[in-house]
Order: sequence, then structure tokens, then C-alpha cells
Amino acid sequence: MTDCVEIALTSDTAAQHWSCCVWDVRTGTQLMTYRNGGPAGPNTLHPVGNQCVVAGNLTKPLLTFWPINRQEPSHVKYMLPGPPGAVAVSPDGNHCLVAHAHSFTLYSLPTGASLASVAHHYGKVTVLRFTDDGSHFVSAGQDCRVVVWSLARTVQQKDAGRMLYELADFTLPVSDVLVGKGGLKALLAAVSLDRSAKLYELGTGRLLLSVLFPVALSAVALNALESELFVGDRKGLVYACNLQSVPRSREVHLQQDVLERCVFRGHRKAVTCLSVSLDNETLLSGSEDESVIVWHVRTRQQLRVIPHRAPVTNAFFLVTPRAMFEQTRDLPVPYPPFQKVVCTRQDRERAVFLLPAQKRSLRERSEEGPAPVAVGGISSRSSSSKGTEIEVLEQEVQRLKAINRRLYQQSIRAITNEAEL
Repeated sequence: MTDCVEIALTSDTAAQHWSCCVWDVRTGTQLMTYRNGGPAGPNTLHPVGNQCVVAGNLTKPLLTFWPINRQEPSHVKYMLPGPPGAVAVSPDGNHCLVAHAHSFTLYSLPTGASLASVAHHYGKVTVLRFTDDGSHFVSAGQDCRVVVWSLARTVQQKDAGRMLYELADFTLPVSDVLVGKGGLKALLAAVSLDRSAKLYELGTGRLLLSVLFPVALSAVALNALESELFVGDRKGLVYACNLQSVPRSREVHLQQDVLERCVFRGHRKAVTCLSVSLDNETLLSGSEDESVIVWHVRTRQQLRVIPHRAPVTNAFFLVTPRAMFEQTRDLPVPYPPFQKVVCTRQDRERAVFLLPAQKRSLRERSEEGPAPVAVGGISSRSSSSKGTEIEVLEQEVQRLKAINRRLYQQSIRAITNEAEL
């Protein structure tokens, strides 16, 4: 069991010893490996809740699921229409988006049903992102467009309103997209090979800021406070942009002297992925030079280099799942194989999603607390003391209910007296 708050999940194109790997970023130690799934393609590696990990094969039309605490994958084959260009899983774990060529398909993970197939882009779709509330998602690719979709309208297969809007501000293929926190009120960041990084309001599509760099861009990341933007370019450099600086115009051309003060130097080839830790102190970058570098953000110094066997396709921080290192716990992958044909309207209306819900009394929840630790043969928490704590809590609940009742009655009297006057 590890005591890390955050770990790193990475993959490369070789997959010689593992398809993806979990690392302790402080020491560079391998904590867990997921094997026999083939090389994972760019933007196809995701955790699904705290239960499993999914990756899309780089060359085969196949998705692979691993129980989060097992090295071997599920025996179920998840076949696709083509090799996945991008994969996204909704935060609630109910929906999975898979891109193949210029279209993408929406699957229901609990049932395996193919809910919708959308062919809107003219070029290969390379990026798919869900909002943090799972109500919308974003697609982008080589046709230089970024499109924002409604998940509910896509499931209903309604053409009107299914697409909220599309952004056509780029002149070359979009290489990476990031959706911030806050549902439709979040920020949308996108970078392109045309050397520009742009920030939008996700709900309206209004352009907030456009920053032009001297080299084609390949990756983007925001810190948790959304106060600093990080972009990686095709030459191996990573730049940091402070979004809280003095007021400026909507379009900014960064000069060379400004770039020199905010550059991270270490990679020799194109940066493929970026991720920022929760405390905003650490930056993770993967590159085609077969390495993942852990950076200290404020000093721009390398804390650790994690070597790989081939170009890195995915690298991001992940809050340590509780079940990852519980080897005795059985976590089977509950998802059936994907259907090849899009389901009909009647099938979609009959679809049922089972969400776990537990309604227990205060006494039952208290009794399921951590087991007492025995010291010298004597339990640290006796049954009598536990019963006393429960009684005290129940008395406190009754006292608060009585106070709330008196406040309500007093408010009613005050309102009625004002009405009579």
C-alpha cells in the first residue's frame, strides 16, 4: 500500500513489459503495471471510477479493461469499428465515447449498447473530453474544428440542439483540448499546430484569450486554480502563461524575452501530454523522446525523469484509488461487450441504469465504522462506549430538530403579525 496522494499513470507505443504503468512520482518507483493490452494510443487511457482502467489499442480495433487492482485484463473482448483515435469516459462511468477515423460512437457501459454514431468532422477525430458534470462533451481533430455537444441530445439522436456550437478559429489541426471545472461555466482551452493557444467560455463559445507562440503546439494543461496555462510544443519545450497578469488585449504575441522567463527545458522531441498536480506545485510532461519528466513549477527545475521504451502517448496525475493496492479485493469488470449496431429508439427508451444507493440509519452507519484496535488484549473501543456515543449523537439530532422547529414557528408568527398590520 502506498501513502501517495497522487500517482502518475503513463503509457508508450512499445508496450514491451506493460500496456500502462502507475508510478510514484516522488521516487520513480513502479507501483502497478497493466499488461497484455497492447500499446495504448494517444488520448485513450482513462480510469473508470475506482473500479477499472481502460485503454484503446494503438493499432487494433479494440478496447481493453483492467480491474484497477489486477495486472491482467478482463477476458471480455470490446471490439470497435476501427482503431480508436480517442477515448473518453463520463465522470459517472455510464458512457464511453470512442473515436474512429472522422466519426465517434457513444456507448452505454452498463449495457454495452451503441447509443449513437456521429460523423460530423471532416478529418480524423483525435481528442474527446467530457465536462466534469458529464452533461456535455467536446470533440476536436484534424479538420481544425472544436465542437461542443449535448450528451442528452446525442443519446436521443436529435439533430436539433445536439451540437451546441463549433469553433473554427484555427487554421491547422487541433492537437489538444482541455475542459476545466464547473460544467458549462468552465473554461475551454485548445492548442493547435498553427502555434496558437485559445481560451473560451464553454457555455457560450466566446473567445477570452488567444496567445500566439513561435512553434507549433501539441499539448495543453491548466492548474487547479485555472490561474496558469501550460503548453507544450513540437520542439520539446513547455511554456507557462500566467492568466492573472495585468489587463491586456484579447490576442497576445509572446516575444522571445518573455518566453525565456517561463520555459521548461528538458525534452528533446515533441511534448505529447501535460498534467498538473492538485497542489499546483508539480507538472508532469510526456514526450516523443521516450521520457516523462516531473517538474517543480515555481523553479522550473526537473525533480525526476522517468524513462520509457518508446514515445510516450499518455501521462497524467491521478488521485490514488483506494482499491488499487488491495489485492485481496475482487473487482470484476462489470461491462458487457459493445454492440455493433446502433440501438433503436425503443431500445433507448427501455434502457435502465442501476445506480447504487444506500439508505441506512445513524446507528447502522456508526456500527460500520473502523474496527477497534486491540492493545494488550483489550479493545480500544468497547461496545458500551460505542453505544454511549450513538446515544449522544441521537440526542444532539433531536435537540437540533427542536431548535429548528421553534425557529420555524417564530418565523410564522412574525410573518402573520406583519400581514395583520
